Amino acid sequence: MPEWIGEAERKAFREQGYVKIPGVYSREQIDQVKSAYEQYWLKLVAAGEIIAKGKRPLERLFPRMRDYHRKNEAIARFVLDPASFDIVESLIGEEAYIISTSYYFKSPTTRALPLHQDNYAFGVEPGTTYAFWVSLDSSDEENGGLQFVPGTHHLELMLPETNPGDVRHYFSDEGQRIDVPEDAGLIHVDTEPGDIVVFDGNIIHGSSANVSCDRYRRSLLTHFCAASVEKLALNFNNLLDKHGQRVRKRLNTHTKITETPGSVFAIKEANYFDSWK
Repeated sequence: MPEWIGEAERKAFREQGYVKIPGVYSREQIDQVKSAYEQYWLKLVAAGEIIAKGKRPLERLFPRMRDYHRKNEAIARFVLDPASFDIVESLIGEEAYIISTSYYFKSPTTRALPLHQDNYAFGVEPGTTYAFWVSLDSSDEENGGLQFVPGTHHLELMLPETNPGDVRHYFSDEGQRIDVPEDAGLIHVDTEPGDIVVFDGNIIHGSSANVSCDRYRRSLLTHFCAASVEKLALNFNNLLDKHGQRVRKRLNTHTKITETPGSVFAIKEANYFDSWK
């Protein structure tokens, strides 16, 4: 296996909170995982579970797809590829577990993902989450590429200025928005298929809107945590180690996102994952 992580990559991750590593996956691997998701997507459309309607028909037609590594052998094989664990563990210095996976079509007209911190919702303690983002298409600012505020992973988790009385909005992507000054130094990261970006769960990041005419920005995101984690909220009892074995941790009932509502179960009332498939 190639040595993907050297001192330069560790330094970037340590100081900036994210690192891009080009060419980790082959075109064949990328095509296989895209095909696996598209087959599931076609089944959902045929079953009437995905319908293009409303003000943003393309965004509804191509929703985010969550945790299909539990349902499909090809997807599981991809996310359990030794390269992903090797890279993450080389950066964090200990064994890693998979928390969750998300597939993004990011079709044209899809809105920006507001700036936010991942561990605000995941509630990993001690420590944070680690995102392993695989670029399945070319990405840039025009078609919804990643954005980071370098160095903000050194900050504590922040409370967005959101009205907790509106539960659906409070737990939505927009409700988790963190506003930063214009001179914060926002960086846009361009990628090619097979590139990966690893970033810290406390870094302030998001993605731009896809304003292109016909370019998707497909990606597969795997969230990891360190093996030393004691508790978390999402999938706390359904983590995976590098061998695909289930690992259980304690439920974190006092995450940052539920600090104001007062209950970890408030997120269920918000139906946050209803738009995911």
